[in-house]
Amino acid sequence: MRLHRQRRAKERGSALIEISMSYATLVIVALLSLRASVNVTSGQAWTVKQAMSDAYITRETALASRIPFDTLTGPSSPWVAHPSVSTSTVTLGKLPGGQSVTATIHRTRIPDENNLSQAGGSGTAASNPTGTEAWKLQSLLSYTVGGKQYVKSRTVLRVR
Repeated sequence: MRLHRQRRAKERGSALIEISMSYATLVIVALLSLRASVNVTSGQAWTVKQAMSDAYITRETALASRIPFDTLTGPSSPWVAHPSVSTSTVTLGKLPGGQSVTATIHRTRIPDENNLSQAGGSGTAASNPTGTEAWKLQSLLSYTVGGKQYVKSRTVLRVR
């Protein structure tokens, strides 16, 4: 009789161990699944932010290509004369869930060396008889994804 009771107690104890092991296995599988889903989501966020920054820098290139020359060289130009740089914070878009994605845009315009002096160059009537004016418009977009800093740049040459 006593032997029979000891065997039952061991069986009950082994059931408790089996339940504990099953619970531990379930928790480990749940944590691994959570980690995998977080990794997938963070990769998607990186891709979305890269696409947003590409779209913004493309917009910047289009703006540099079509801005009227009088506005470009005027005092209210988005591209200030080099060595000055205009810096502003811009919103690239929003992630699913409403989180805004921001970046910093840096702009400057560099005159061609052969521009006449009133156009920021050191050219003369002999070296530039037609009074041609050329400017490099540089835009740098700086943004952060996952703690890493990224920069995209575009340079547009405008001539009149």
